[in-house]
Amino acid sequence: MQLRRATILSPTGLSFEIPDLLMVQAWADFHGLRMEVELDAGTDAEEYEELIGLYYGTSQYRRWMIWRSCDGIVVQPMMGRPMLFDTMAVALEVLIPARD
Repeated sequence: MQLRRATILSPTGLSFEIPDLLMVQAWADFHGLRMEVELDAGTDAEEYEELIGLYYGTSQYRRWMIWRSCDGIVVQPMMGRPMLFDTMAVALEVLIPARD
């Protein structure tokens, strides 16, 4: 009897370093945004160990979604293309929390 081979896919999003999470929280507080960390989030095609959502006040719509990939920090705006950054600090420097 031969066992079937199971393909194990690595997650699209990896967990963040604690200093990165603290930096995002401080940045969000400074700009009046709400930060939520979703654990084991995913879609049919992708899985994320941790996903950061940044929201305005009590809005249920994310302004930005941030995850860590093998290549760096990925920021996906509510509307637009994902952007890849080397570090969380560089990503936060680029983000402008202007209201839509």
